[in-house]
Amino acid sequence: MFVRTVVAAALAASFALPVLAADKGTVVVVGAGRSGTPLTKILLDEGYKVRVMVRDTAKAAELPAAAQKVQGDVTKPDTLPAALKGADYVISTIGSTGDALPEDVDFKGVANLAKAAKAAKVKQIVLMSSTSAGDTNPETFLNKRRSMVLMWKGKGEEAVRESGVPYTVVRPGGLGECDPGKNGLKVADPEGLTGERSCRSDIGLVMAASLNNKDALGKTIGVVTDPKAQPGAWKADIAKVKKDNGKPVGP
Repeated sequence: MFVRTVVAAALAASFALPVLAADKGTVVVVGAGRSGTPLTKILLDEGYKVRVMVRDTAKAAELPAAAQKVQGDVTKPDTLPAALKGADYVISTIGSTGDALPEDVDFKGVANLAKAAKAAKVKQIVLMSSTSAGDTNPETFLNKRRSMVLMWKGKGEEAVRESGVPYTVVRPGGLGECDPGKNGLKVADPEGLTGERSCRSDIGLVMAASLNNKDALGKTIGVVTDPKAQPGAWKADIAKVKKDNGKPVGP
């Protein structure tokens, strides 16, 4: 009897199918800078296939080896279809730096990306913006320093909202560096939201949590650090953020 049981168990094991990890889809992360790199690691850890779009693949050495690197430039629309081909999701962490003009990157570049995402039939685009996006006051510090960058970021957001692609806009406050998931966050409607600067990696967690999340679709989500909040408690607050409903979202 014991022998028959052992043989039967062995036969059953030999025919058992291997347990495969769920395929969560392919995410194209646009930008491999200080925000894109920790985001890439987070997405890989969560089981996504990650393709990182950069202007120069030779400068993407810090990216995890498991991430695919592809060349593309949001200011050159003809480079985008190949980079986005077959993608399920797109997350943009780009922002104008150096000599790049905010109008060209934060507005027109984002608009190019949204249009390409629509053509590629992407399921969702997540845009990392800024807590004060849409501010048109020329005396605001960042506008004065960076050629009206907040105004252009607001226009970039509108291009995403009007693209026809399901979307989530994430507006962090000031950005710093830290390990992800160790800080409490305040996730709420962005208008008038104030709080401490956030870690880039924590913003990566929020963007990753927005993917394939019906509670995040069609929303502009403000994020700041909240020392009084428990780490991870913010996930339930995404559902509480109101939908944009086609209306512009103020700073």
